[in-house]
Amino acid sequence: MHSDLLAQFEEYLVAMGLSPVTIVNYLADLRSFVQWWADTRGENVPLLGATADDIRRYRRDMVRRGWAPATINRRLQGMRKFFDFAITTGLLAANPAAEVSRVDEQRTAPSHILSQAELDRLLAATRGSNGGQSRRDYALLQVLVETGIKVGELVDLRLEDVELSADEGYLLVGDSLATGRRCLSIGPEVCAALRDYLRVRSPAPGVTHLFLNREGRPLSPRTVHRLVSTYARAAGLTGVSAHTLRRSFAYAAIEQGEDPQAVARLLGLRSVPHYVHQTEETLLAQSTS
Repeated sequence: MHSDLLAQFEEYLVAMGLSPVTIVNYLADLRSFVQWWADTRGENVPLLGATADDIRRYRRDMVRRGWAPATINRRLQGMRKFFDFAITTGLLAANPAAEVSRVDEQRTAPSHILSQAELDRLLAATRGSNGGQSRRDYALLQVLVETGIKVGELVDLRLEDVELSADEGYLLVGDSLATGRRCLSIGPEVCAALRDYLRVRSPAPGVTHLFLNREGRPLSPRTVHRLVSTYARAAGLTGVSAHTLRRSFAYAAIEQGEDPQAVARLLGLRSVPHYVHQTEETLLAQSTS
């Protein structure tokens, strides 16, 4: 279905008298969008049904994958040219790509955001550890990934701060309302990971911290940062820290439609941070841990 449109688009470009190199580039850029469209929307969804919001999601995905701003802008230009063709040939009445702004090439590139596949690889890397340590590390990474809490808040969690059921649970995070104490919902995967860890948690009479080392003492923030870095390397990921997991949580929450102010509250922030880049309006820049 898309191949017919590509062939018509090529004929349109040739009729415009564009150079062969320019035509090849436009077609390559359109094929990239077609592949993304098939992967995200399905091969049978009409390409001409794309909206400005769809193209913004495509742009955000390119930013998230680390494409250079110049490359992203070239692909967006290819999209505008394609929809211009659709208007000229009577297939569309308006150009949705015209509503999507370019990436500012002078701004600093955004902080690395992990995709779901990369997060899955990070979590899977804990399976290479032994016994109880593997279960502990998997559980603490699940909490970081799924809640976006700070490392300091993670190591301060106590047993009484955790409520688990079969399908859902919650964590009480922070010392007081004045310092951002909040109740965070957790899903079945996090609950299962925590239950699995609690079954092998080191005996520690009188110690109520949730996450302990082999000697039964509370983990330090430094240890958690080291664990994240170690598992990231094992998963073949570079430039990943606990800060990355917090920013990735914020990005994913906004991308899934959460209100920015609500995400700020989940992060324990009093106000919504400014956006790193106009093209990634869903990425909170100051979600530091």
